Amino acid sequence: MSLSFLSHLRQRISVRLTLWFSAIFCLGSLAILLIAYFSLSSSLRQQDHKNIRAALQEYRAQYKAGKLIALRNALKFEKSAGKPNIFFVRVAGPHNQTLFLNLPDQWADFDLSRLEGPGQFHEWIRLKAAREEDVLEVASARLPDAFILQVGKNTGEREELLEHFHRVALGVTIPVILLGLLGGQFLAGRALRPIRHLIHTVQTITATGNMTTRASVGPTGDELDELARLFNQMLDRITALMNGMRQTLDNVAHDLRSPLTRLRGVAETALQVQDQPGACQEALADCLEEAQRIATLINTLMDIAEAETGTMRLKLGEVNLASLLGEVKDLYRYVADEKQITLSASYPPELLVTGDAARLRQALANLVDNAVKYTPTGGRIEVSAAVAGPWRTVTVQDNGPGISPEDLPKIWDRLYRGDKSRSQPGLGLGLSLVKAIIQAHGGRVEAASRTGEGSRFVIYLPA
Repeated sequence: MSLSFLSHLRQRISVRLTLWFSAIFCLGSLAILLIAYFSLSSSLRQQDHKNIRAALQEYRAQYKAGKLIALRNALKFEKSAGKPNIFFVRVAGPHNQTLFLNLPDQWADFDLSRLEGPGQFHEWIRLKAAREEDVLEVASARLPDAFILQVGKNTGEREELLEHFHRVALGVTIPVILLGLLGGQFLAGRALRPIRHLIHTVQTITATGNMTTRASVGPTGDELDELARLFNQMLDRITALMNGMRQTLDNVAHDLRSPLTRLRGVAETALQVQDQPGACQEALADCLEEAQRIATLINTLMDIAEAETGTMRLKLGEVNLASLLGEVKDLYRYVADEKQITLSASYPPELLVTGDAARLRQALANLVDNAVKYTPTGGRIEVSAAVAGPWRTVTVQDNGPGISPEDLPKIWDRLYRGDKSRSQPGLGLGLSLVKAIIQAHGGRVEAASRTGEGSRFVIYLPA
């Protein structure tokens, strides 16, 4: 049980963040303490050296003034005046033999043999005590008569101060660790609060199926708030797709009911008149027509779904929009003439884009077909193409009945048919397919319309 609990804790990101923060905080505190320790040690050492040099210069001046007698008298005067005897003083002859030595009684354990003997002159010498860890730091200087003056000081006070600092540092270690853990837990909890809200939202949606639940977005605008915002956008998109799928299924069921009912009725009629070959053939033709209508509906829905999900297979190549527009104009010229509709086109001789020629032809034909279908007798349809910066545009404009403002945003929905279009034949998929094909090519399509003044559709394709 304990092992599984520890494994579970180790997997929690809040625990890992707490430990990481605590480790960084403790390491940072340790680094600060080390820097403070070495800075204090260096500062104390420099101050001791400064004091030793000052004493060395003072005693050297005394020696210059009255030789060894003056130096001895100066030290006696300092002692009689109550000045603490904190300096070691030694005067050596030309052969480094000791001529004068002032050594406080408490420093008797230092080994002074290193100071004697030829060739032992150094600016700084460190002497260790025999039984203690104290160090005597000695500075040397030559006197005018080739003698050597040496002044030193015990580092005991300095080491005691550093040892006190060391004890204080050890004493604050446990509070620093506890502070790091508490601070890490607080910051981890604060940082992961949006994640917990997001988890709660997902759990609520999973448990209740309520897709209207949304994650709360904080005011900071950081990465976690951005994640919550994108998650809400994803839920909005999923909800829209689900609503669209539900509406599509309802519309498909409704639109399939009529051809299937007719198909069944025709088949039942054909079974009742088996002795009339002509009637049977007519019934079979009607069945074939209804089956083709159903197949067209299903295939168009599949094409739209593939285009919207990015799985539509496009045979990309260099396509001349001018040639496609010419083909579409020729295709609908006779239909327009029958309705006495003026179908005009204006475009440059060459307007190249990269795309699937068959799919683009299908999209252009659907737009023109839609215009011809809803433009009244004697109306006018204008098809044009042009270059607009990085885009190639195709415009289809008519003077038909137009689209109401409440219907205009819905014309791209699958199987949507406005009140004025229900009397016209069709599946309600033409504009949805146009939008899907154009978006699959990296473009967009826009519509503008006023009731009673006609409609204007513009396709934008990248060059």
